[in-house]
Amino acid sequence: MRVIAGEKRGKKLVTITGDKIRPTADKIKGAIFNSLQNDIREAAVFVDLFSGTGAMGLEALSRGVAWAYFFDLSSESIKTTKKNINLLGYENRTRVFNQSARSGVEMLAYNKTQCDIIFMDPPYCQVEEIYQLLEMISEKEILSENGKLVIETEKSVIMPLVKNKLTCYKSKKYGITTISYYSRENYEHKNCSLPGEF
Repeated sequence: MRVIAGEKRGKKLVTITGDKIRPTADKIKGAIFNSLQNDIREAAVFVDLFSGTGAMGLEALSRGVAWAYFFDLSSESIKTTKKNINLLGYENRTRVFNQSARSGVEMLAYNKTQCDIIFMDPPYCQVEEIYQLLEMISEKEILSENGKLVIETEKSVIMPLVKNKLTCYKSKKYGITTISYYSRENYEHKNCSLPGEF
């Protein structure tokens, strides 16, 4: 596992052995950041709600995002994320929290943090958690005006086209994985083959 692009391009990251986590594959990670390249240029805050090794947030920092928040319930994931942050020298541009994604959203909302990109890749079995977090993020309005929410799921999971104030403007399948992109903007849904409000 490595950083794909930016100032830390090619840097190898510490991984977690076994099947405790499922890191986003480099191919999918690259596709996500290519889709967000215009947003990354303007982004100040990146949030990784299930950080695992911290690879997604660190990729964002390498590509120029100013600040990243990492949340994970696993102590091993938090330890690994901190190791990778230190490895890349991003201690002054990050905050890491050993707490749930839901608690993270609550904390960000309480502190009135405006997030430019939120990425979440929960365990594929946590389908209800995905829906609940999507609703929370919409209700709490922690996405900045032009912010993007990116959700990685197993391809059988049906994500809504609209959830409160968030709209899916794009979805892409990669093998067993689907990446869904949401924003507060009223896009035409030409690239999103998802159902409406549920």
